[in-house]
Amino acid sequence: MPDCSSIQKSLAWCQGKPELPGVKRRIFYISKADILKWPELQHDANGRLKSASYTGDFVLRADAKWKFIDILPDKSQLTSDGQGEYPSQTQLNKLVAVHPGVDEAASAASAYLNNNDNVFLVEDMRGAIRVVGSDKWPTKTVVTQDLGQGPTSTTSTTITVEATDECLAPFYAGSIDTDDGTINPEGNPNQATGGGDSGGQNSGNNSGGGNTSGSSSPTYSSDVYINNQKYTVSKGGNLSINGSLKSLNFSGSNMDYLSLEAEGEMEEEIEINNAKNSAVWTGQINGPSVVTVRRFEGTGDNSRSVTWFTLTILAANGPVYDEKVNIEGYNYTITNGRVNAYNYLNSIRFTGQNMVGVYLVDTTGKETKLTISSDGKSASWNGSYTTYGDYKFYRDEGTASSPNKVLWFTLNLSHNDGYPEEGD
Repeated sequence: MPDCSSIQKSLAWCQGKPELPGVKRRIFYISKADILKWPELQHDANGRLKSASYTGDFVLRADAKWKFIDILPDKSQLTSDGQGEYPSQTQLNKLVAVHPGVDEAASAASAYLNNNDNVFLVEDMRGAIRVVGSDKWPTKTVVTQDLGQGPTSTTSTTITVEATDECLAPFYAGSIDTDDGTINPEGNPNQATGGGDSGGQNSGNNSGGGNTSGSSSPTYSSDVYINNQKYTVSKGGNLSINGSLKSLNFSGSNMDYLSLEAEGEMEEEIEINNAKNSAVWTGQINGPSVVTVRRFEGTGDNSRSVTWFTLTILAANGPVYDEKVNIEGYNYTITNGRVNAYNYLNSIRFTGQNMVGVYLVDTTGKETKLTISSDGKSASWNGSYTTYGDYKFYRDEGTASSPNKVLWFTLNLSHNDGYPEEGD
């Protein structure tokens, strides 16, 4: 039976606490085509949203950067309206960003914003970053311009954005790679809840001193020992091992809380030593299973639990498939079971260990088994597809004598003017 217990919480407010309205003078945007991996909104087993904060980072294509637009804060606004019918209600997040210029550069905005599926990042007056745009629904962007009327009026180029999402514009605490450098390269836990002004973001916003994650904030080494073997993990990453999980060893400083949760089991806290610089778990979790490792980030009221990484435990001597795919010579990360490619599909290559079978099903339903190397470390296909649509990839997760074919991911092939056509 599903667990239908309530997830509702009390919502307090301290008398006299100021709530600063408005948005700051610089927003960021990028085309969804340049995003390889999205951060995640957390859900319970019933698909109910547990938080309005993303975990993880936006991972961009090589050389892709967030672009900025300077706006007039007093004339710009971020709002959200409910839409739809029970039990399928969503939020329509709306951004009105007013740029004062009407020159050639400002006028060109319509060329690369209109008819493009974009994501926008907006900073509120508390230093929290809000996201307008979702990986589930398209974003509508409209650019209008006003040259003014008479000597006392003003000029403006207005960017109006409408984006459906599961909640009010989600909070984002991850890094933002821009042409001027990376904002929050280690993430900023204060942003996820709007807990104070984030200060020096180098985003052109005179935000003042504000709160930052002080020296008492927990830090966690990316080097983790799994079954006494060293692995390098990243926030939001995924690792695979064969057989069983018997031990985990973590290091860091001011470590606050660590836990693991095996698929279908209760969450289990990992004991941290008194010096808060080491944590060890021992036990046995046999494959196949998926283990989620969580950690606390931030301090005080801003401390929160986030997913650090997931560990896929495969059956003993079972195949391991890397969660990356090489398409036309470019590496893509498989995110939420999907990969986007553009204009044509001529070659694809996978890597892993003990690979048993990889299958491609095209838009007509025709299945092709990929060629696997004799050492089981790579699988490849060469051909020619130019029909736009969904191509499904399956993989065998059992052994060669007892394969178990499952859906791995869907590749969506679509047209994009920013990418070369076949033969270019």
